[in-house]
Amino acid sequence: MALIDYKTESGPEFEERGLALARALHDPMGAQGAIMFRGKERDGLFASHDSVHAYEFTTWGTRDKAVKDGGKLAELLKAIGGQADHRYKSRTGWFVTRDEPSAEQRTAVQQIASRTGEQVIAISIKTLLQRLCDSESYIQRRDNGLFGSAGVGAGSSPANVPVDFVRPSTERISMDELTDALLDGKHTLLTGNFGAGKSHSLRELYKKLRRLHFKQGKLTPFPVHINLRDCAGLKTPAEILRRHAEEVGFDNPDGLISSWRAGVCVLLLDGFDEVVPTRWLGGAADLKNVRWNALSPIRRLVLETPDGTGIIVAGRSHYFSGFSEMADALGFKGHETLHVPDFDETQLAEFISQAAPGFVVPDWVPMRPLLLTYLLKNAKDLDGIRDAGTRASGWISFFDAMCAREAEMFTGVRPETIQAIISRVALLARSRGNATGPIDSDLLRLAYEHINGVQPDEEGIQLLMRLPGLENSNAASGDESRVFADGDLADTAYALDLAQYVVSPYDDNHPLLSAASWLHASGDLGIEVAVEYLRSNQAAAGVVRGAIIARTRADKSDAVMADLVRIIAEFDDSNVPINPSPRIAGVYFEEFRLTDAVFMQDVLFDECLFDRVDFSQVDSSTTLPSFNECLIGHADGIAMLPPHFLERLGSTTIEHFAPSAQTTAGILQINVDKESQIALTVLRKIFGLSGSARKEGALSRGLPLASRPLVPGVLDEMVSQGWLFRANSGNTTLYVGSKEMRKEASRVLDAPGDFRLR
Repeated sequence: MALIDYKTESGPEFEERGLALARALHDPMGAQGAIMFRGKERDGLFASHDSVHAYEFTTWGTRDKAVKDGGKLAELLKAIGGQADHRYKSRTGWFVTRDEPSAEQRTAVQQIASRTGEQVIAISIKTLLQRLCDSESYIQRRDNGLFGSAGVGAGSSPANVPVDFVRPSTERISMDELTDALLDGKHTLLTGNFGAGKSHSLRELYKKLRRLHFKQGKLTPFPVHINLRDCAGLKTPAEILRRHAEEVGFDNPDGLISSWRAGVCVLLLDGFDEVVPTRWLGGAADLKNVRWNALSPIRRLVLETPDGTGIIVAGRSHYFSGFSEMADALGFKGHETLHVPDFDETQLAEFISQAAPGFVVPDWVPMRPLLLTYLLKNAKDLDGIRDAGTRASGWISFFDAMCAREAEMFTGVRPETIQAIISRVALLARSRGNATGPIDSDLLRLAYEHINGVQPDEEGIQLLMRLPGLENSNAASGDESRVFADGDLADTAYALDLAQYVVSPYDDNHPLLSAASWLHASGDLGIEVAVEYLRSNQAAAGVVRGAIIARTRADKSDAVMADLVRIIAEFDDSNVPINPSPRIAGVYFEEFRLTDAVFMQDVLFDECLFDRVDFSQVDSSTTLPSFNECLIGHADGIAMLPPHFLERLGSTTIEHFAPSAQTTAGILQINVDKESQIALTVLRKIFGLSGSARKEGALSRGLPLASRPLVPGVLDEMVSQGWLFRANSGNTTLYVGSKEMRKEASRVLDAPGDFRLR
């Protein structure tokens, strides 16, 4: 139904609108309507097996119009009642006005009814709408139901943050503009990555449409929000609407169906990727047929919706091979495709101010509403609202919650199974040349078989098609290739599978028993996640040491060996020598942070490539590995190679050193007080270099011995000012940067001479 001004619509427009409502009430097939009677047109006549309903519609508010149309209704009903086919049917005439009938109009119609003995009633179009479906009753019950993956009712959102949507052209459209477009009858496909807020957005649209419906006296279309995951096994639009009414506890499903047929509601369909096919007898190769069959009832609902009725359908775009298949499978034509972007800094600040005032958002947290919600819940479950834990514990929590939520829609898939499948996908993806993919259907099926030992069944196919955390590698190409939407999620998933291998390095069934076919070492997050997982499962450095020894004896000096060496360096009991000594050959490191672990002096990097190496935590050559014929792009933390490092790096090329002002030694030459100098070195190590957290000992390293006692007080002050916050990993205290202070930290590091801590 178009977005119009009902106060100014013409008589024919009003008559057309009223006739659609009457037809939805009495003639869903659309075979009846206006008729000619005794040479004059009657607006509507509907006869069923037990009743007859006649209609006259008017925008006029005069008594004369009521007398004229009331008489026409009574005349028509009397004539119809005289026919043999209708003699014993109930007969009602409806004089329908755009505005509430005046007292004179009601009296005139009542007098006609009394005089003729026919039942003629004066009502407004609003009352006719309520006869069709009690929208207020539906909305009251819908408000108390769940809204997709948002998981809460319409009135219980943790935060109400204004949301914009993005067109393929990158142009933004506001929530208000999208609301108007739906009321104007437009069709929209809404996509977004896991956790971006698709369900949250549809819930906000529902709330806006609900408010407008009541504000306009129930004359605008009311919102019907359907969780498509509830539609498994259904075949027709009517079945979908009946199931929805049952789910929310609305006792008039026929009225809901009539409202849809009359075009007096807006459809908000959440989760096209959550419709599980009930039957699939073929193989998994022809996924397009699986999706086409699974979405048949949704496609029918869209195609059979009256013209001019707004529809929006939301889901994960990577469920399909591309935008073209998505539109075809859902029955969309002449539609608009929008994307839900991540939060920007303004939206993040607004979200936090509403959901958890005073919460310090760690610098590593992704800007997605669902992940922020998980973070806040996890923080409340820990030591207070200001403790978000470490980056590793946060991402493990995200991953656990993501898999638990995904498992809710399946009957036979456990969260830990989903987690294991995603982790195996992340591991296998690395063999394709990149940590994030590409990931095709064969790789997905292989990962499923690795974990379950069998081919995927119907639910297994559905799980693989909508596996959380993935997106289309190229939505325009139409192929089945996927990639991880977030590199941090890919690192987390891989690290958990790596940790499983560490615990059982001789497991014949684990693919890491073989040499790695990829050259890229894991990023810092992957190392932190593996360490966090191993510590939480009471695994000591000896377990990692055993995996390193097993790999060394098998002559595997690959990327997995590089990851294991970095993992053991993070353990407090990591200084026990490893025999035989580890060798890492031909591995590429995007960033590598050296530590003060003594065992590192026995490690050899042979012909490896490093984009960046952070030397800031190494005070002497006694903890420095050997580098043979390596290439280092950037050496952070040092302005030149110290003489005592030459023996360890003599055959290695370093292309660029850090500017003197960006090293600890250079910062100590700036003409500011000692506390501010220390604070600047802390800002550089936390905000200026890779990684998200630093131990207190690492923040002291490189400082003169006389300055180190000042570090705890400086850190306390920086926490108090909101630059940092403390997080715990096992028995270790870490310092993490605040997201809201990142820009300011960059400004300070660009002009360190102007900075004062106090």
